[in-house]
Amino acid sequence: MMVKYAFRNILRNKKRSFLTILAIFFAAVIVMMSQGMITGMLDYFLKNYVNFQTGNIRITTEEFVKRERFMPVDSLVYGSDELIAQIAGIEGVDHVNERIRFGILLSYKDNTVESLGMGVNLLTNEFKIGEKLIAGTLENSGLYIGVSLAKKLGVELGYELLMATKTSEGGLNAIKLPVKGIFKTTIDMFDANVFFLSSTDAKRLLKVVDATTEIYVFTKKTDMTEKVQEEIKKILPPGVVAKNYKETMGALFSLFDQMRVIWVFAEAIILFLASFVIINTMMMAIFERMQEIGTLKAVGMTRRDLFANFTLEGAYMGIIGGVLGTIVGFIAISVIGAVGLDFGDVYKGMEFPIESVLRVETKASDFLISLMVSIFIPPLAAMIPAKYAGNLTPVEALRK
Repeated sequence: MMVKYAFRNILRNKKRSFLTILAIFFAAVIVMMSQGMITGMLDYFLKNYVNFQTGNIRITTEEFVKRERFMPVDSLVYGSDELIAQIAGIEGVDHVNERIRFGILLSYKDNTVESLGMGVNLLTNEFKIGEKLIAGTLENSGLYIGVSLAKKLGVELGYELLMATKTSEGGLNAIKLPVKGIFKTTIDMFDANVFFLSSTDAKRLLKVVDATTEIYVFTKKTDMTEKVQEEIKKILPPGVVAKNYKETMGALFSLFDQMRVIWVFAEAIILFLASFVIINTMMMAIFERMQEIGTLKAVGMTRRDLFANFTLEGAYMGIIGGVLGTIVGFIAISVIGAVGLDFGDVYKGMEFPIESVLRVETKASDFLISLMVSIFIPPLAAMIPAKYAGNLTPVEALRK
């Protein structure tokens, strides 16, 4: 009975109820879209960090960790081929790749450019070089350079580049390799500074035998990372360490988690502020229906019944607007995620490997969080005027 009565009351002034629902609707859309964008951006940043910086688990020597910013090529994990084969057999491991990073002077004729070399398995790596080629074909040999780096050097397919760098033995070595591909990514840093070559050629240049500088382990599921890490530690030789991405990121990862929690509270505040329109609407309804309230209390309606009635009225408007707004916001953020947002100008020149096209991945958890906030906050706001109505005595209501 009370449910039907409260629902019928919100139809008394259709325009005012519609505007109230509309205000909550837009607030819910903003909450859902902001929830999707913030968590999506954090997840996207984390995904880039794992793919390009650490893997789910990264294996190096302890000495390499201490001098990582210098990209040392003399801190080596020996017996790497056998170790990689053992790790690949651990349950939960999706794939394992070695990666050899080194700074180098890349030269062609009179042009010499400082660049970052990456020795990887060109055919199977996280960078998916083959998908990003704008010239050439992918083989597991030769050089694959970024489009901006190619322009700086003035080279095209087939040109041979001279690479000169310090070796793992402390001396100098130089080799020539042909350009077999030019790639263009959504990462400005890669296009301008990075080139790829096979790990075999990288080891030949650096004079590395049966060893590597870094081994990247990618698990089938993120939540399997720590379990796989413990299994890997059992087979590591002395002086070699395996760190998961959380350990490598350190305080940065903790900051991400805190930002997620803080943003949920921020969303609740946004929706609560929007819910003040419900307070306003319900107070207007109460003042318009003072005689009715006085009569109802005089014939036996209790304070609790009145409180429940006005709370339900506000809750209906809030929930209708909140649920519809959350659904529309979810659809909108899904479309944005599919199309992508181009932050190329923002990330241009940034010395960090992050893709400039943001593709937000919508999650059911984000939808549920926004839905719960949208459902519970408006009824809480409605309780304020409902309490006022419930506290009125029959005499007070009839006099006013």
